[in-house]
Amino acid sequence: MKTYQTLAVLVGLPVVVMLGACTTEPTLTEQNFGDSVRQMIQAQTHDPSTITTPSTETIEGTDGRRAGNVLEAYRTDVAKPASVNEDIVISVDGQR
Repeated sequence: MKTYQTLAVLVGLPVVVMLGACTTEPTLTEQNFGDSVRQMIQAQTHDPSTITTPSTETIEGTDGRRAGNVLEAYRTDVAKPASVNEDIVISVDGQR
C-alpha cells in the first residue's frame, strides 16, 4: 500500500508543478504584444474615424490612367525571382 502512495506522489507532483506553470501572469512583452502594429496603423491613418466608419464617396484627385499604371506595375514588378539567383560578389581591397 505504501508503494502505491509513493508512486502516486512521484507521478502527481510533476503534474501539479506543470499545471501551476499554466497560471502565471503574462510577461510585459506578452501584455504589450501587438501594440506596435496598432500604433503604426494609427500613425498611418489620415483620419482615424474612417477606420470605424469608412467613407462611401468616390476617391478624387488622381488620374485614372496613372492609378492603373501603378497597379499594373505593382502586380508585375513585386516579385523578381530571377534576381534571387544572381551571384553575390564581395570585394575586399579591390580583389575578389
